[in-house]
Amino acid sequence: MGKAKEKREQTLLFGDFPSVSKESWKKQVEKRFAKLGSYEDFIWHTEDGIAVEPFYTEEETEGFSFRENQIPGEFPFVRGTRRKDNTWFLSEDVKLADSKDAVRDALAAIKGGADSLTFIPETKIKRGAMETLIRDIDPLRTRINFALREDPEKICALFISACRKKGIDTQEIDGAVFFDPLSELLACGHLVTPLEKHVEKIAKTIEYLSDAAPGYAAFSVKSSTYKDSGATITQELAFTIAAAVEYLVMLRQRGVDADSACRHLVFSFSTGSSYFAEIAKLRAARALWANVAEKFTPASAESAKMRTHCRTTTFNKTIYDSHVNIPRATLEAMASVIGGADSLTVEPFDARHREPDEFSRRVARNIQLLIKNESRLDAVTDPGGGSYHIEELTQSISRKSLELFQEIEREGGYLECLRSGFIQNAVKASREKALLDISRRKKTLVGTNEFPNPLEKMIEHVRKTAPTEKETDGSTRTVEPIAESRAAQGFERIRLLSEELAEAAGGAPKVFLLHLSDSPQTIARSVFSMNFFGCGGFTVIDGAESPGIDKGVTAALRESPLAVVLCGSDKDYEQSAEKAIKKLKNKKAGIKTVVPGGPQNVTEKLAHAGADDFINSDSDVLEVLEKYQQTLLSGEVRP
Repeated sequence: MGKAKEKREQTLLFGDFPSVSKESWKKQVEKRFAKLGSYEDFIWHTEDGIAVEPFYTEEETEGFSFRENQIPGEFPFVRGTRRKDNTWFLSEDVKLADSKDAVRDALAAIKGGADSLTFIPETKIKRGAMETLIRDIDPLRTRINFALREDPEKICALFISACRKKGIDTQEIDGAVFFDPLSELLACGHLVTPLEKHVEKIAKTIEYLSDAAPGYAAFSVKSSTYKDSGATITQELAFTIAAAVEYLVMLRQRGVDADSACRHLVFSFSTGSSYFAEIAKLRAARALWANVAEKFTPASAESAKMRTHCRTTTFNKTIYDSHVNIPRATLEAMASVIGGADSLTVEPFDARHREPDEFSRRVARNIQLLIKNESRLDAVTDPGGGSYHIEELTQSISRKSLELFQEIEREGGYLECLRSGFIQNAVKASREKALLDISRRKKTLVGTNEFPNPLEKMIEHVRKTAPTEKETDGSTRTVEPIAESRAAQGFERIRLLSEELAEAAGGAPKVFLLHLSDSPQTIARSVFSMNFFGCGGFTVIDGAESPGIDKGVTAALRESPLAVVLCGSDKDYEQSAEKAIKKLKNKKAGIKTVVPGGPQNVTEKLAHAGADDFINSDSDVLEVLEKYQQTLLSGEVRP
């Protein structure tokens, strides 16, 4: 029986099959898809310029610098910091203004499945409020965190004192203070309290927690300041690692050893929608930090472990079609978990335009509960490991991030690069490119720059309170602040203005689609145009029931539109579009005419005939929509 089993196992060994090189696979791809182009035509590039091929094989991984030790839980921690599983803390934010209200919200979150809470103080926390806060919460079962802008030592002392009064062994407490004055400096342009004093407070907090609660983090480095402002993944990694190094250098100058500093530091990453790249980002981040931390010569290799918290990004979230934020956040949550996050916060889908209610908070929690309890992403250590694509991305992101990090160090370090504007300019360039791609629909935001819901009205639902202003207190900027933004804001501004115009004029700006024929190309261009102008909140009237010049012009003028879009085939444009334009202009001199698509020689002819604009897949949609909206506001055309 033993020999039979051994013989059977031998027949299943991959060594019994002839190996196939990548070059052989590439030839098969080119043969199968010859009509679509060569293999190189299928390669695309990430926002960082990293080439992504259609497929990968083991050949790509042979030269990887991380292959020396691929065991989970061991240096350089590419495969994660845990050996047994991939579990994580399900975290939820709780605003802390009134302690009783905060406790109510916290208990609701715990009952709903959260096992980690991040309290965000909106007022000074006093001893009584802290004791009330944890009276009904067990910090040994539910991780308690605080997101602070000042006084980490004071808050930690109040928290530890309240725990001890409750009889809790604080040596066993896990959690973190999210306190990152460098991020605050970049966001605001200055700090109310000098950076040196903040670092001194961090040093004192580390000293206190080292004895009182060694598992509690005293400060953080967050990437959202860059990521949520449009930075690329390699910029996010390089700037975050550089900021962490700046902290370690300043803390060492104040007598804090590398082991203490690293063990009391938590990294907070913002996870975007580039699914595989975000998985690879976290794997690369751990390896980068392990190697960087090693340069500070910690006594224990454990100190080089990166402690990671992840949050779903705000950059791609939208106020229109906000329920689309749910699948966006789901993908981001999955990427965070597969990448090896230690804890995760999923922002509610409506957080960008109002105070999240119990329903949206429940949906956010359930995203994590589903991928943990149903998909069981917590059960497998490094679930992305072994994927040649993810391994290649990990290596590429690590390499490019390291190059940028080294450039920052050559320029004098993180603070010097803030003062010179190096970091701000890099993020600005990436943000402008990202926004231009959104504006030209090279990148899609479903429900915003593609596939809008024309019936959706948001003006009454948008949060009434004005955005919170950054604290300035009249101080002079010491660095240029970074502009946090969302990719959808340009389109949202236009749609909200269209709604305001609709309230004032009794209806939104109208665009009429005049069908020159009923050809398939006409239908395709009418759908394109309906989508195009619908993104601006314009009322798009489809004239498919009145095809042809005479009926179409009559129907169009009856609606008194802001613009008439001539939809037709290339043949229609050549034979009848010029006549339609002239007839429209003769009937109403100021009316705007738009032509979607068409060959260049025909569009030149139509431009001479009086066509005002030509739109196609390369058009800057935002620019065109703003132009027509401003035309209406200036009174040049009245609906």
